[in-house]
Amino acid sequence: MQTKRKAFLSTGTTSIVLIFVLLCLLTFSVLSVVSANADYRLSKKNADRTTEYYEAENRANDILLTITRSLDAHAGQESFLTQVRMDLEGKEGIVFSTDEELSYRVPINENQQLFVSLTLPDSAQKSGDSYRIDAWKVENTHEWNNDTSVPVLDSEEMDALFSEDE
Repeated sequence: MQTKRKAFLSTGTTSIVLIFVLLCLLTFSVLSVVSANADYRLSKKNADRTTEYYEAENRANDILLTITRSLDAHAGQESFLTQVRMDLEGKEGIVFSTDEELSYRVPINENQQLFVSLTLPDSAQKSGDSYRIDAWKVENTHEWNNDTSVPVLDSEEMDALFSEDE
């Protein structure tokens, strides 16, 4: 008497395993594409942000060059700070807070600006570029409003909640 033995792995089981493996590979490939796309968008956003910042910094350096040229042009004059102020006030957004302190802002994007503050020398020297940079920083131009609220139970509501359970 001869008995037929069934094969442990039949064609149906092999097909199911193959389909499962293919579905796993498809899932991982889709996840890889989605992850790569998200990384690309983040990299592009960072590149745009960096480009905007350095363009603003270049404009701020151009304004600083204008200030340096004015200091050089009026070096050695008697009313040094008055001449420099007359030459620069209002030019390219330059604002004097005192005779020796000036500042200007350069927009980076719609939400940020580069703020630069300088202190000028109090006396005319041979080298007119002896200013001191007091601030060179990025400022937000809009106020952040947290408009999402989280419902939180206060102590009275907590007491009422626990008294109902008893």
